[in-house]
This record gives sequence, C-alpha cells and structure tokens, in this order.
Amino acid sequence: MGEVLLVYEQDEVYTIPTSPDELKVGGRLRIIEKPHGVVVEWRCADDEASTDSDWAVINSAAVTFTHHNISDSVEISTPRRNVRPISIELIDLRSYRLGQDGSLVLIQRDGTTHPALAFHSGSVLCFVDVLLRYVAVKKSEKDSNLFLVSDKKQAAQDEELLAMNLVPSRQGPGAAGGAHSLPTTHQRVWGFFNNFKRDPYTATAGALSKFYDAVLYTGVEDYVRDSESREDDVAEIFHSLNGFEDLEPGFELLTKKRFLNERPQVERLSPMTHSEFQEYVDDDGRVLEVDQLKQRIFRGGIHPNLRRELWCYLLGHYVWNQTFIQREDRKRERENLYYIMKQQWKTVTEDQESRFGGFRDRRSLIEKDVNRTDRNHPFFEGEHNPNVTLLHDILMTFVMYNFDLGYVQGMSDLLAPILYVTQDEATAFWCFVGYMDMVYRNFDMDQSGMKQQLKDMHQIVRLVDPELMSYLEVRDSANFYFCFRWLLVRFKRELSYANTLRLWEVLWTGYPCPNFHLLVAVALLDTEKDTIMENKFGFTEILKHINDISLRIDIDGTLKKAEAIYLQVRSSPCVPDSVRTVLNLPAQEPRPSPPWPPQKNDRSGDSDGNGGGKPASSNEDTTDTGGDVVEALSSLGIVGVVSNMIGSAVRHLSGDDDMIDAHLEVPQQERQQEEEREGCFETALSHQFV
Repeated sequence: MGEVLLVYEQDEVYTIPTSPDELKVGGRLRIIEKPHGVVVEWRCADDEASTDSDWAVINSAAVTFTHHNISDSVEISTPRRNVRPISIELIDLRSYRLGQDGSLVLIQRDGTTHPALAFHSGSVLCFVDVLLRYVAVKKSEKDSNLFLVSDKKQAAQDEELLAMNLVPSRQGPGAAGGAHSLPTTHQRVWGFFNNFKRDPYTATAGALSKFYDAVLYTGVEDYVRDSESREDDVAEIFHSLNGFEDLEPGFELLTKKRFLNERPQVERLSPMTHSEFQEYVDDDGRVLEVDQLKQRIFRGGIHPNLRRELWCYLLGHYVWNQTFIQREDRKRERENLYYIMKQQWKTVTEDQESRFGGFRDRRSLIEKDVNRTDRNHPFFEGEHNPNVTLLHDILMTFVMYNFDLGYVQGMSDLLAPILYVTQDEATAFWCFVGYMDMVYRNFDMDQSGMKQQLKDMHQIVRLVDPELMSYLEVRDSANFYFCFRWLLVRFKRELSYANTLRLWEVLWTGYPCPNFHLLVAVALLDTEKDTIMENKFGFTEILKHINDISLRIDIDGTLKKAEAIYLQVRSSPCVPDSVRTVLNLPAQEPRPSPPWPPQKNDRSGDSDGNGGGKPASSNEDTTDTGGDVVEALSSLGIVGVVSNMIGSAVRHLSGDDDMIDAHLEVPQQERQQEEEREGCFETALSHQFV
C-alpha cells in the first residue's frame, strides 16, 4: 500500500445554509497526496468524532416537541442534517468559485457542483495557495469569481504553443481596423460560410461537428493533448473547408442582440403587510384597485401573516369584488361541495374499484407520491402525520373533480405548499384547483404543454443571449430538457420552502406577463452561463450542474434579473413576433418591406423606393461595413458569430425554422450570381431583419 501524505488541513469549514430551516454543518477540509493522485476532501466533523464532540451541531430552531396523549411527557428530538462528504481527485476538478464573503464552491468536470463552504478560521486563500502546487489556475474572463483549473504541466505547454503562434487565437481584433484587418482565424471562418452558401449540405455534413469542437469550443489544452491526432484533425478540417484565401471581406453581420437595448437595473420592495393591504379594502370588504394591488405583490411579495388570505384571492377561491358576507357564503358553499366530492371516492367499494382501472391507478399513484412529498419539512414529517393524510384526500378529491386530468406525478409538489399556507382542507383544495387552472398544460399526457414552454424558452434565449443559445446548440442542449423540472413544478424542487412561496405568489399576479416563469428560467441560465460555458459542460454536465444548484438560488437576484430582461425586450425594436406572443407584448407596427421573393434586380437596401439607395428612415444603420464586422466580432466573439450563423442556417435548411441569424453582404455581382443559383437560401440570409 502506497504512502498517503496530508499536505493541507483546515478545521471549522462549514457548509453555508441555503434557507433558515437548514443547519450549518462544520467539517474538516483536507488536501491529501495519495498513490493514485491528489485528492480534495471535506468531511462533516460528526463523521470523524463521537456525537459528544464539540463538532456536533444542533440548530435550536430545529428542535421539535411531540406531545403524547397518553401522558404529559414531552419528547425532544434534535435532528441533524446529513451532509454528504466531498471527495474530488484534482484531475476531476474543473473549476472553483470564490464568493465575496470568502466562500468556496468546488465544481467537477462532470458538472457536479458541491455545497458552498465557509472558512470560520483561517482563509480560503491558504487552501488556494496549496492547490496551486498541483494545478494551474486561470481566472475567468467573464466571471471574476470563477477560476478554471488545468494540469500544471499542460498549462506550461500551452503557454509555449501560444508563444510560438502554433494555435490560432479565438480572440477578436481590437476596435481599430476594418474588415480587411480581420485575423486569419476570422477569415477562415468566413471562408467556411462562403463554401456553406454554395453547397450547404456537403459543407455541413463534412465539417460542421469537427469545426465546432476543434475550432470554436476546444481549449488550447485540448489541442496539446494527443497533439499528433489533434494536428491531423485540424488540418483535415481546414482542408475540407477550401476557398479560404479567396474570401471577400465585404460583409455585414447583424444579430438580434444588437437590437436589444441596455438591460435596466431593477429593485424590489419589502413584502406587503396587513396594514398596507387594508388600504385596498372598502368598508364592505371589497378589494379595490386590484391591478395596482397585484403589481404591488409582484414588486415585493406578501408578508407571511397575510399570505393565507391573499393566496385565496390570487388563486380564485375568493372573488376580489365580493363583500365580507358574499365571501363567507361562497366559502361555505364551496366547502360543502368539496366534502360531497370527497364522499364520492370514499364510498367506492373494493368491488367497484376492481372494475374501475382509471380510479385504481390514480389512487395507487397518489398513495405512492404523498408518502415521499416534502417529508423532511416539519409540516409533513413523521409517521402517521395527519397532514400527509390531508394531502392524499385532497388529491383524491381532485381526481373526482377533474377526472379527465386526474392525477399526474408532480401535482403533489404543487399542493403541498398550498396546504402548508392555508392549513385548511377545503380551502387548500379550491386554491389547488385555481393553481391547476393555470398550469394544467404541464400535465398533458403527450407533454405538449411542456414542449411548448421549452420551445418558447428557446425563442427567448435565442433573442436575449445568442451566444448561450449557440453554445447549447453545439452541445446538443438546445432542447432545454435540463429545465424540464423547473417549469413542471414551478421551481419548487430548486428553492427552499420560504423562497418557493415568495416566487409562486409573484407568478400568480400575472405581471408583467403570464409567462414570467419562463423569464425566471432564462435569468437562472444567465446566472449560470459563465460556469456552464467556461467549464465546457455538455448536456449531461449541464443537467448535473442544474440539479446541484437547487436550494442555492438567490431568489431576489433572480426576480430582479427576470424583470430586467422583460423590460429590456419590451423596450427594444425588432423583437420577433414569436417572442412578442410569448411575453404578451403588443405587435410591432408594420414597416415597409421589399417584395418576397425579391426580383432579380431588387436590392434589399433599395426597397424604400428612393431609387438611389437612400435609407427610408433616419434610424437606418449607415455604419461602415468593415467597422460593423470588427464591432460584432469583438462584442459577440467568434463563438457567438459563427455559431449563430451555422445553427440558424442548418435550422432553415432542415425546415425547422423560418428565421436565420445572419445577414451576409457579398459584392453585388457575386450576390446576383448566388441569387440566380440558390435563390431561396441566399434570400433567407439576406432578409432576416427586413
């Protein structure tokens, strides 16, 4: 057995709780040299000491009292949080994140993102200093808190290669110079598109995947590894993309992102209090200025003491303009109706159930799900918990209320917080009915509702962040399946209970648009974008990373960003109609457009009828073409530029999309020849933003 050497050890390294209900668990962080390699380990102190040790952590807020009817005895339980130990071989460490508060988050190559660690004694910098003995660390260019880890010897070889200029740089040029000063890499890239326009199918089939992986997204360290085969691959790619030297530099690049205004800063308010709500209620109990009230809830949420009453309004159990008396009458009638429906399923005999397959299957699924829904929450924990029985009964009654929809896995996740807030069976049922009226499409048997939401999200990300969209397309992740759980149960599995309640009441207001939950998802992706892209995560790693950030989401920051994205899109021109529909934005005013398809002698720039090519509007972009190239490549990077064009062109060729993300301007004579030869493809490229 080989020697094991402890090179770093730090006590009092705590996990950072993600909600007030969680425990802060202390442990020991180590770096150990083992025969097979260097390992970073963190273990809970309880795993290494007796339960009587000073390391034992008890959260006084988590102490529970259980009263037994048999006697006056009180049982005190002190639950401990079971935290999985961390063990990472350095070869598997892809990056780490340092928080402003000195916290440390370790991220593996497979996408695993470990809980944040806080150093109560000592400093995280000491850990980093020891880490630097074994690995090379590079600070992310996009995220100042993210640090990328690579093999030390490999990094040294990379520096030598870069100094020799053997590997073409992926960085765009500076502001100086025009189109003719583009670096060789960019000229080769645009040469590929020159080929792509002439023979798109052959160019795509023969070089697309290699081009993406080896030129766009493969880091320098990957070129060095297995260098001979890498050189052969790159040579083969560039050989297949012939015609680089004949590239005409005159072109203009337009992307949707250039048409988006700056993203504004957004602030949120404190939760609405009971006294504030009373200002909206008249003497008879009617709620006035409902739209203004909903906007106030959207801006800050609801105080917990007021939540039960206002949830009944937001979910349709109460009617805004009813008086106190009318509200009580409605509540009583609905309560009676609930118990009538409940009695229907409770009186189904075993003999009836044996011939009622749909009912039997739904009951079985409900019984299975309620026994694993939020059982770690104090409201549902413990054996024979009556609240779990209520959860079961409400779901069974919903089956009788809407047998067409019945019960689908995930509904119990939506009901549990409602029951926790209302703490009344009939009230929880009718509030749940109101919620299901909003999200019933999530539970279509053919998943058409979920698929549509993922498509809508695709449209939004494609507009708001084409660079991220291009990256996801390359990594076979543009279907956004890793967001499926987010949308299905409205982020309930990703947030603490308290944050789930805050988010849901914001979504129920319907402000600023009915699909605001999609913008919340886009905001989360925007937050994680740099981590995903810098670590070069593929679909599996993205899915793992998304799962690992659950319970570590900043809900206030996410809501601010989501609203800011909405305001950014709403204020921007040239937003596609598909996105306007999703976000419920007014239709764009029609503008003069060239005939479709254009005549042979028509030029898209002359469609205003001025003959001389003058712009039809003073807002027309008259910037020098070469300057646009440099500006676009500098702002988006070669990754965003190339990926947008390839991904969109391929979608157009396959018939999946009727919009193309690039506009190529070639010399007039060549362009006329291309129109004559290929018509449809060139026309689509030329008129995207008409």
